[in-house]
Amino acid sequence: MDELDIAFGILPLGIIVLSVVGTCVCQNAYLMPVFSLMISLVLTFTVFNLSFLGWVVVYTLVSLAISYITMIVIRKRKASGK
Repeated sequence: MDELDIAFGILPLGIIVLSVVGTCVCQNAYLMPVFSLMISLVLTFTVFNLSFLGWVVVYTLVSLAISYITMIVIRKRKASGK
């Protein structure tokens, strides 16, 4: 498995899935973006190089957006009584 497979395949999908699941479980929109930031930073300094820091910011912002969307869906479901 190549580093590019991890950086642009597995990591974004994992962040998306973990953001949805983590936000549903914890009911906090900020916990999963911070968690994904920490994971991405660790991977930057252990697996990738410093040029990956731009993607760390992008993946963190994606995680934040997905967490907010998940919180909106959860609130709408609670409001509708489902």
